[in-house]
Amino acid sequence: MRQRIVIFFLVFWGGTVFLLQPAASQENKNAAPSVSPESLSLFQAVMCEEISANAPQYQTVIFSVAKEKAICFTSFDTVSEKTFIYHNWFYKDIPSSRIRLVLQPPRWSTYSSIQIRKTDIGPWRVEITDSKGNILHILRFSITD
Repeated sequence: MRQRIVIFFLVFWGGTVFLLQPAASQENKNAAPSVSPESLSLFQAVMCEEISANAPQYQTVIFSVAKEKAICFTSFDTVSEKTFIYHNWFYKDIPSSRIRLVLQPPRWSTYSSIQIRKTDIGPWRVEITDSKGNILHILRFSITD
């Protein structure tokens, strides 16, 4: 009899714990996976004028308006699962654009760019962040005449 009570208690307690577990949501399959910054390994982050053969060309921190484009290139050596990062562009500490980029395992390189206009002369920065907003790296550059 005592053994039946113990078994009943264990089954009841186990079932209660199981029922109280939160259900996994299947609603938003396009949502970014929860990736901690430790699981991403940023290998390279540079500002450049061109991309050729999937590599940054003409790395610089000073862009001329005549070049018409500034590119932020990032390369990740370790990507554990598909995830999103963001290139957050700031002009004089004012947000200019936020570009979402996809990373795929096991390694991935990606980039974003802005068109340069005369009104863009001054200090800029790009904050590279993970899907939770954690800053992975900051690149600073300037646009001149």
